[in-house]
Amino acid sequence: MTKVIDDYISELEQNLVDLPEKDREDVVEFYREFLLDGDFVRRSTIDTELGTPKQLAINIMADYSTKEDSAPTKPETPKSNLKASWYILLGICAAPIGIPLILAILFVIFFLLAVFFGLFFALVAFLFKFFVGGGLNFLRSLALLFTSNWPTGCIYLGKLLICIGVILLLLPFIVKLGQVLIAKCTQIIRNLGKNLLKKNYFQTSSEKNTNEDK
Repeated sequence: MTKVIDDYISELEQNLVDLPEKDREDVVEFYREFLLDGDFVRRSTIDTELGTPKQLAINIMADYSTKEDSAPTKPETPKSNLKASWYILLGICAAPIGIPLILAILFVIFFLLAVFFGLFFALVAFLFKFFVGGGLNFLRSLALLFTSNWPTGCIYLGKLLICIGVILLLLPFIVKLGQVLIAKCTQIIRNLGKNLLKKNYFQTSSEKNTNEDK
């Protein structure tokens, strides 16, 4: 392997840290073989053909993230969904589809996010109101329980218990709602990426061998 190819592949691998190790090894091996078969000797030629290592890594991650079965052994989490959405958006921005179309797509995506997460944060604010109210009722009950106004203190203590009950009832629902919203937004962005990111950058050595056999 020439030093030019070696340096390019090394930089590419460093930019694929979010790819599962096995997939990363396969993808890196694919592009190593691709460059060796093409007998590239200049970095500028490689950058023209594939883009810089960072650009290629973004395209690979965007393509990988559009695949719903990209990580079949690992359950999807809000964190992994947010990462997938981010890479797909970066891939869309890097795709040669025109600035006006990109801006229109981003506007629609951010509008949907604003609607979804507006609902989520409204519920969080509602829950926070009960949390603050519970704290105030606790302070009031402490100030009155050991005085002649202890019945009023008991009322505030009862309000505190109601606030705690509401928080305990709503908290799991809000957490689940946040997870569902993130998953739905990711699904929308993933479907959008499938329609816009036509080129298959996520290539493995096994895929290459399969294509050659055909």
